[in-house]
Amino acid sequence: MQSFAVQSPGLQAPCRRLGLRRIAPACVRLASSVARSSSGLTGSRRPSWVAAATATGTADDAATSTSTSAAAAAAAAEPITDEEPVDADVAGEAEAKKSAAYSEDMQKKMGTTLTYRHEDGLNYNRILPDLIVGSCPQTPADVEHLFDKENVRTVFCLQEDPDMAYFNLDIVPIQERCAELGVKHVRFPIRDFDGFDLRRKLPKAVSRLARDHDPTSGTVYIHCTAGMGRAPATALAYMFWLRGHQLDAAYELLRGKRMCSPRIEAIRSATVDLLVGSAPVPVTIAVFRTGTATDFKIAGLDVGWHQQLPLEREPGTGRMVLNRVLQPGKYAYKFVVDGNWTYSADHPTLQDGNNINNYIEVLGREVPEHLQLAQQRLLQPGGDLTAEERAELRMMLCPWASHAALYGEPTGPAQPDMPGMDFDDRLP
Repeated sequence: MQSFAVQSPGLQAPCRRLGLRRIAPACVRLASSVARSSSGLTGSRRPSWVAAATATGTADDAATSTSTSAAAAAAAAEPITDEEPVDADVAGEAEAKKSAAYSEDMQKKMGTTLTYRHEDGLNYNRILPDLIVGSCPQTPADVEHLFDKENVRTVFCLQEDPDMAYFNLDIVPIQERCAELGVKHVRFPIRDFDGFDLRRKLPKAVSRLARDHDPTSGTVYIHCTAGMGRAPATALAYMFWLRGHQLDAAYELLRGKRMCSPRIEAIRSATVDLLVGSAPVPVTIAVFRTGTATDFKIAGLDVGWHQQLPLEREPGTGRMVLNRVLQPGKYAYKFVVDGNWTYSADHPTLQDGNNINNYIEVLGREVPEHLQLAQQRLLQPGGDLTAEERAELRMMLCPWASHAALYGEPTGPAQPDMPGMDFDDRLP
């Protein structure tokens, strides 16, 4: 009989669990309930905590105290009426339940113990002098805070429409306030909890980020929903490919400042896609011993944990097989046998946090020896880019004059962009 180890449904959609670090200090409560007199806009009705790793790391305590006193005075002066009060507790409880469900889904699919509380409002950390990673802005007041307090001049949003719909987030007022303040608002949607979608889209996301962000004239705010997966992964790839950081060192730097779980393996694979450009390879996953089970599916691989691929009976052998065409790289997957999520002890396994996954490592087709060596180096922990590879990535991803100063090149309003390199045919 096929040797399977069945896991709890709570562990049914694992991914690589990355270690946690402390969040940067200096938590500042944003007095978002106070109206901004210059714009007439009010902030969020919920408390908003901002984990801001700024140069000073302090809040304007006097302003917070003043706003609190004013709010208390206004409450005392408010006349008593017979009108039925709005039950804010009920709304807050509903939002907390949504956050709990989102956190549970995130923990299953990312293999972490991280949690996200949408009702607590904006939270973020400064990773570089010109780069912040955080959760999604929820109100125009959040945009104002980032503009005034953090010198944010570009907001880079990785959320998909369903992400915003889940938390009833209206992006239009946020975009409008960005336009009023002269802040660029850039959308580049990437699917949540999907390592392969991240791998495919990271190169173009980083290229778009580099085009719209000038490191010498303001801060970019990169966010997804919780700011724990897609946003830190995009920041990490940008730091590795275009800012001169070694990947593992940048990973530790980022996690030392923000509790997050960026998929570093997706970045390694995307790096190989760009520099080696290996063609996809046909692969087969087979189950020889099926016992009394009748329904075999696989989740993970290149489709993510949201989809399940059926195995089919192979004529002549009796085994159950799944045939796929995959880019070179390492893919985690899990079996779903008669509806139960499990792993097979007959296939290679890896420990992802609290979960055990099966995995398949796909080797590229025959390529020149120097590319084989480059692929091996870039896929291994500790692997770094050569000077020639960094120059090639710069030509592909960032021919923009906005980054000229970082590379010691002439700058100025008349400085033209460099001719770029087309890399579409290298991506999966």
